[in-house]
This record gives sequence, C-alpha cells and structure tokens, in this order.
Amino acid sequence: MERTQLDKIKRRLGIDVNDTLEDDLLSDLVEDAKSYFLGLANASSVDDKYNYIIENVVYKMYQRKGSEAIKSENVDGYSVTYEDWDDYFKPYLKIIDRDFGDNGTYREKGKVMFY
Repeated sequence: MERTQLDKIKRRLGIDVNDTLEDDLLSDLVEDAKSYFLGLANASSVDDKYNYIIENVVYKMYQRKGSEAIKSENVDGYSVTYEDWDDYFKPYLKIIDRDFGDNGTYREKGKVMFY
C-alpha cells in the first residue's frame, strides 16, 4: 500500500500519521477490501481511480473492529446495526457494474467483418 493512501486513511480516522500502532491492521483491511473489490469486479488489479472505494470501505471496517461477528448490539438504550461485507460495497455497485460489466450492460468494442 502506498504511504500516501495509508496517511489519508489515518487522517480520516483521526489517527496521527506518525502513529504506527495501527499500520499493520490498516494494511490488512486495505488488502481485504481490495481482494473483495477484485472479486466483485472480476478484475486482476485495482486502478488508482477506485482507491476512494477501497478507502471508504476501510473506514467502515475499522469502525467495526472488535465487533466483526456481531450483526447488531444494544447497550443501555444505544443500538448499533452493522453492515455485512456486501453492504460495504453497496453504494459503489453501480460504478463497478458500469465499469466492469457485472450486470450485463458492459459491451466490448469490436469490429464486424463481412466476406
């Protein structure tokens, strides 16, 4: 992962960019988000223009750390419902479908030859 991407994620999460305690965890989350994205897009790499998707998913995953197996929790009247993996990418599915053709709308450019 690029240092600038890690720094951007840390700033958004309120972590000092010089604090390295969470670097391994954040790198793992980025790797997991990229792997899931590649599976959704049926692609072999993540183009830089999709980094914002990976970063936004990492923010959601980081906020959920420690509660990964819990669907919802209720503590003293405070209720939280967590998203599933598929829901992390739900806001971006139209973009993924448009750019990678997972919904059948993608058309490859080609040519027709008549003999």
